[in-house]
Amino acid sequence: MVKDFSLSELVYPELKTRHRLDYGKNFRIWRSQVDFVLEDNEVKYVLTQPIPEKQTHPEAHQKFVDDDYTARHIILGALSEGLYMSYHRHSTAKSLLDALTSFFTKPSMSRRMTALRRYVTHKMSDDTSAHEHVLKMSELAMELKLEGVDIPDELEAVFLMNSLPDSWEDSIFGMILNIDSDEKGLSMNNVRDIVRATGSCKEFFRARDRDEVKSISGSSSRSFKFRGKCYGCGDSGHRQADCPNEDAL
Repeated sequence: MVKDFSLSELVYPELKTRHRLDYGKNFRIWRSQVDFVLEDNEVKYVLTQPIPEKQTHPEAHQKFVDDDYTARHIILGALSEGLYMSYHRHSTAKSLLDALTSFFTKPSMSRRMTALRRYVTHKMSDDTSAHEHVLKMSELAMELKLEGVDIPDELEAVFLMNSLPDSWEDSIFGMILNIDSDEKGLSMNNVRDIVRATGSCKEFFRARDRDEVKSISGSSSRSFKFRGKCYGCGDSGHRQADCPNEDAL
């Protein structure tokens, strides 16, 4: 019988592996994913509601304690080893998440420098589509803006152009002429559209060239004719395995 997994059972393994919170990571995205897992497990309420009195509501008190334990360990499980060692002493899910929020949302020169370095050094690889690259550069720019670093529109457009691979060198020259002559100029929207259009053309011609190579290769293999002699009958033009003379086999 196939088990139906909840969405949090699909999301949380990623939070515990590839998307663990670490220094330099996007805290807001991580927080939204953790909130989803907490809510799906019906324990998110411990972050906002007070704990019931043990004397007057013992069952509700114990349920809150158990759910808080679950929520706290969900959060701890989604931290890198370094952050875990720094924050695991917090006794409640709320105090743990409040401390993380305070650290990751306050202004930090270290996080700004890390985000800036990732942004200005990111380069498009030759096997990445232009559309994917534009989205990645926008994501990196947004991380900087969330850290309080405002990037002027024209500077963001320049960084996008500068991040294109060396194999685009000839195309970049034509793109620059196109941008300079366009009344929209060096706006991010304009440059983004030009990069995507150029990338689409490159991908089209690469796909066409691959198809032509396959076609030529297929034609060559089909036109090949064996010119040696058959070891069975001694006639030329076929192999022994294809010999039509049954007596020679």
